[in-house]
Amino acid sequence: MLHLLHLLRPADPSVLHLPMTDPQLVEEVVARVGSGTTGWAIEKSRLLMAELAGEPFARFDQKSCSETRLVEAIALWVVLRLSGVRAITGLLSAELTHAIRERIGDNATVDPLLGYVRAAHARFTHDLFEFRDAMIPTEDQPAMMRSISAALFEGMETLSAAVTEKFAAERNRWFTGSVGERFELVSAILKGQPVDTRRALRQLRYDLTLHHVALVLWQDEITPDSSRELETAAVRLLDQADCSSMLLLPAGPGRLWAWGGRASDRPGELRHSDKPVQLPPHVHVASGLPGDGVAGFLRSHEQAITAERVGRITEPGPSRLCDYGDLELVILLGDDAEGTADFVRRELGPLAADNRSMAALRETVCCLLDNERGVAVTAKHLHIAKNTVAYRVKKAEQLLGRSLREDRLRLHLALYLAGRLGSSVLAGEGPAAGLENSIRAVGR
Repeated sequence: MLHLLHLLRPADPSVLHLPMTDPQLVEEVVARVGSGTTGWAIEKSRLLMAELAGEPFARFDQKSCSETRLVEAIALWVVLRLSGVRAITGLLSAELTHAIRERIGDNATVDPLLGYVRAAHARFTHDLFEFRDAMIPTEDQPAMMRSISAALFEGMETLSAAVTEKFAAERNRWFTGSVGERFELVSAILKGQPVDTRRALRQLRYDLTLHHVALVLWQDEITPDSSRELETAAVRLLDQADCSSMLLLPAGPGRLWAWGGRASDRPGELRHSDKPVQLPPHVHVASGLPGDGVAGFLRSHEQAITAERVGRITEPGPSRLCDYGDLELVILLGDDAEGTADFVRRELGPLAADNRSMAALRETVCCLLDNERGVAVTAKHLHIAKNTVAYRVKKAEQLLGRSLREDRLRLHLALYLAGRLGSSVLAGEGPAAGLENSIRAVGR
């Protein structure tokens, strides 16, 4: 293998004097494998940049100094490994750290970077095998191929482990540094402090003068991949709301604040989206109403926080979306837990009993009132017979002691609140169902 390395030469020897990596690293490699082999590695790295410009690496900036340094560092590692070096050297480690630091950002993940590294490493391996075929006698090629393959396979594992470890360290540094500063600025904005929108744009990389919608995402179970899972879900949801700009901000373990913005008009509301809201298991989202400018940025977030608190005590929907617009009546009417429970029980009487039979009657009557007393529409919506609707309506009127036309608005509101707040306002739990179920208390 050393014999093969000593045969490598660059087409242009001057390339050795124009490295993108640290000159001290180049000197280290020259001392180990010679100037010819080192020049070959640097030259091959420049040629490889053009090959990596297509998909799936199109989003990597091929003209970026950091990308060129990364590929050059991989090439130098390949020849070091073939020379017998088994561990990433200190100077090479510094080069990898520099390249990774340039790639850390709001939604950066290690997978695309590892794919890029593996593709570059595989290309160098291919070129070495072609050189072997041209320079080494046929009878010696199988043994050399086995030797090169074993060394480079181990080398790729070592390189991948180093990249993954450094990415995690830099990601943590980014979150405790840049994200910490951004969180401090956003917290000041949310407290109503004056804000310079141009300064905020530079620091947050998000324009506060846009039309915004805010999300709050959280997990039932925190996993090692929690932050990435929440970020991915937030990006998908904000894209679904037609947002062109996004701001993601970790707000604690298993918790994320997110904003999406548009310049021309307001983002869409997820509850009105043509596509269903799809979330990973154990992930929930609360959304505010779209708003404008700094005031809308603040107000939509406050609404998302409120929707989260209320959503935690209402019946969860299949999408696990707690939308402020959908919960607004509950929020406005149910702020006083004890008063809300008393209102529901007084208006519904026996219908407020917390059992299955009364729940079926309440659902049917509420659906009937939602649909302007249309029996056929109600039956279709609930997937029951029209006779069943008529029977339940008659039974409900008997229990109420009055016609559904009497005090219809109060009855409808009581049924709506019972449907959203459930056991916390129904008969059987005592007054107000305890402060633990108070909308004002949840989540504070």
